[in-house]
Amino acid sequence: MKNAFVCIEGVRKSYPNNQKDKTPQLVLDDISIDVKKGEFVTIFGPNGCGKTTLLNIAAGLIKQDAGRVSINQKSPLKAIFGYVFQNYPESLLPWKRTIDNIAFPLELKGKDKEERRKKVRGLLDFLGLHIPINNYPYQLSGGQQQMAVIARSLIHDPDVLLMDEPFSALNFQTRLYMQDKIQEIWSKTKVTLLFVSHEIEEAIYMADRVIVLTDKPTHVAKSLIVPFPRPRTRDMTLCQTFIELKKEIFKMMEGVIG
Repeated sequence: MKNAFVCIEGVRKSYPNNQKDKTPQLVLDDISIDVKKGEFVTIFGPNGCGKTTLLNIAAGLIKQDAGRVSINQKSPLKAIFGYVFQNYPESLLPWKRTIDNIAFPLELKGKDKEERRKKVRGLLDFLGLHIPINNYPYQLSGGQQQMAVIARSLIHDPDVLLMDEPFSALNFQTRLYMQDKIQEIWSKTKVTLLFVSHEIEEAIYMADRVIVLTDKPTHVAKSLIVPFPRPRTRDMTLCQTFIELKKEIFKMMEGVIG
């Protein structure tokens, strides 16, 4: 794509079957995805198809066997990423107050404490996030912990925000709230966002575009544009166009999920 900000081209990745059998098993097979700057893209596919592996390759955390990845025409190792992991509570440092957890990337860059904390307060105010920043992580609810992790991932102005099934540990009500909150945050920051989901409705509701992956060896089954305006509403999920998108994705997944 001419205007691609994130370019994943022909990526392949294999892993050994297990510790005893070292025969390589092809996981990602010729994956190509282009993402425009400021686009919100969800990646949907069956469990174990390599969605997390794909995010880690995009971030330069692991090396692909073949293909290439570029972020704004540069190596992922030269780009700035925000990353919200599945096990986000474990990524918070329990001995630091929430304000200093959020500011941790700035601490790594050598910014002084006063400057770090000022930027945290400014970011939270800008995003409309209300978190008890003087509490320790264990004193926060699951939703508050996640908002702290999201704020931390944005504090250093990343080129790309990666989110790996971030709502999987939340209850239903908090999950719905966080879906809307993430979209609100994205609408304010316009950060380029790759969001992994294992829920069809969530994948459609959140994104500008849904990348549907197959089972292993995994390739891109289809890229689907989500034709709904923002802000999104729950009533949208009941309309015929939304239902048809769900049916199309589910049909691609028949025999794979369930």
